[in-house]
Amino acid sequence: MKYLLCCLFAALLFPAAAVVTKPSEPVEASPAPEEVLVEPAPAPEEGPPAPGGEGTVLATDSDGAQYEIVEVPAEEEPLTAEDLLSFTFRDIPEGDPAAGCASYVAARKVLQGAGDGRFLPDQSVTRGALMVVIHRLAGEPYCPLAVGFPDLGPDDWQFDAVSWALYARIAAGNEDGTFAPDAPVTRAQLAVFLYRYAAYMGVSLHCSGELGDSYLDAAAVPDYAREALSWALENGLYASLVSDTIYPGLPVSRIQLAQVLVALAAREDDPLAASLIEKLPSPVPQSASRASHDAIQAAVDAAARKYGAVGIQVAVVEDGAVTDVFNCGWAHKGSAAMEADHKIRCASISKVFVGMTAMLLREDGLLDLDDDISPYWGVTARNPRCPNIPITFRSLMSHTSSIRVFDDGVSRSYSAVKAKLGSSAGYSGSMPGAITSWNYNNYAFGVLGMTLELAADRYLDDILDEKLFSAMEIDAAFVGSGIDGTDRIATLYYHGGSVGRSVPSMLAQTHPDFPGGTGKYFAGNLIISARDLAKLASLLANDGCFEGARLLDAESVALMESRYDRRLGDGTYQALPLRSQDGIYGRDTLYYHTGSAYGVYNFFSYDPAARDGVVVLTTGASAVKDSRGIYAVCGEISQYIYDKIA
Repeated sequence: MKYLLCCLFAALLFPAAAVVTKPSEPVEASPAPEEVLVEPAPAPEEGPPAPGGEGTVLATDSDGAQYEIVEVPAEEEPLTAEDLLSFTFRDIPEGDPAAGCASYVAARKVLQGAGDGRFLPDQSVTRGALMVVIHRLAGEPYCPLAVGFPDLGPDDWQFDAVSWALYARIAAGNEDGTFAPDAPVTRAQLAVFLYRYAAYMGVSLHCSGELGDSYLDAAAVPDYAREALSWALENGLYASLVSDTIYPGLPVSRIQLAQVLVALAAREDDPLAASLIEKLPSPVPQSASRASHDAIQAAVDAAARKYGAVGIQVAVVEDGAVTDVFNCGWAHKGSAAMEADHKIRCASISKVFVGMTAMLLREDGLLDLDDDISPYWGVTARNPRCPNIPITFRSLMSHTSSIRVFDDGVSRSYSAVKAKLGSSAGYSGSMPGAITSWNYNNYAFGVLGMTLELAADRYLDDILDEKLFSAMEIDAAFVGSGIDGTDRIATLYYHGGSVGRSVPSMLAQTHPDFPGGTGKYFAGNLIISARDLAKLASLLANDGCFEGARLLDAESVALMESRYDRRLGDGTYQALPLRSQDGIYGRDTLYYHTGSAYGVYNFFSYDPAARDGVVVLTTGASAVKDSRGIYAVCGEISQYIYDKIA
């Protein structure tokens, strides 16, 4: 496999390469439009020579920011790992150990930047782009075959590479006759493509072919990818991505692909690549919670006794990753102990993920947060006291819609909601959209969820599963029958031990006949484990990235965290749809949501500045609240953990 990169070595060792100096110091990679692996950004406009540096020019990127371009002379000595780490792309933080991998693959012209000093590290790698990368790795061999697809033709920049990949049996089309060049590549798929490429190059493919019990989700690896993933893992290609969980369905980002390609080179005795890989940190973050696991478990047990909880689940996020879980008590009183994979109704925390669905649909261009909901219902949804102000997704999400609160389940059917939206009796006397009109409204969140389903013509469960849950290995649903592991749903208990909601009653919950048919599940019925909730907390704490893969736009996270300037009467701030407090549990700003129903008292929280968080789910505990308005059983546990991981 030394041959794989030898044709690219000269790009790093001999010709002059344009490199950007810090603080805006990307390796300058300005490929031709047909060669870029992303939508080409506008070419930078070169300005006059900068003072004090021969060969240095100022360039202006598409956002108007200026940065320096420095020419690396051709006679330079071969670059070292330190050299590569000393240069960075503008969108890779200075000091990031992965910067060297980005510089390595860019200098070899295998995986290049956007042409304006950016590498786009979080952008998902697409099928078409990966074929271009692999074609370059192979030395761009001639292909006698030209293969057309309905979604890929000769004028597309990926066409030649895809044709070669099919000819070399590295890739194939889909069952529907398409190639899907713009579909993201998952970790499982990447392993398969590289495995086939290695076979094409005559590289030894020796591996055990077994994933064994080393990985928590080995059973989730699809059959077609098991041997390839075993090969990739055993040969260290995924060493910087995978710890104890593979997440085979997660999209691969460009910076992750760069790390895998450098690991591929290191495996074949490239000393420069090997030195770069050595500098990458372990994917397992340092964990203060694991270091204090026994003490935290004791604190959870003590809180359970103090507040009379039947069962408790706790999960911790540190440095943007779920690091630890804690359980105590019963999932089913007297018969089944609470374990990490039991699912509990998270109550009003559900609203966070109805709001997250709105952001996902917004990213898909299906709605704007300030859209009038009327067209989705076929009625003019207006408060008669403010006839010129529409009811919007934003006002529904922020509890400022002025829609009256209706608590009976019948009111949440499609026909009932439609009638109320078109009637003056469906509204209060407040002004829609004004924070002064804030009124916590479960019914309005039912309307929001229904409207989202009408906009997408899909159930929210299906949207979340496709966009997030499947790739993140989250087993959760708004209806009990939608849970995969139905045998792991926990009984809900009131304080004192009586049953609040039985498992059979939750399993009886089903989707309505059509999307948008009912809103009775969206205000508080999401059934999920604390560990899976913590994955979603880490997604938000990481500005939309999970395990290095971008699943939610950073703009969407910023919108969810955008809070109204005016504090509510309880001292909190309303965001979309989160709540926020300053100075809570030792944090400057904490985003959170509480939840209570049928005896559960829950807390979902994260600190975006520290990229950590705590999730607490309880059954049967006392409903008493602490001075911050948080259920005390959750607050005591959260305070203890936040102190430990600070």
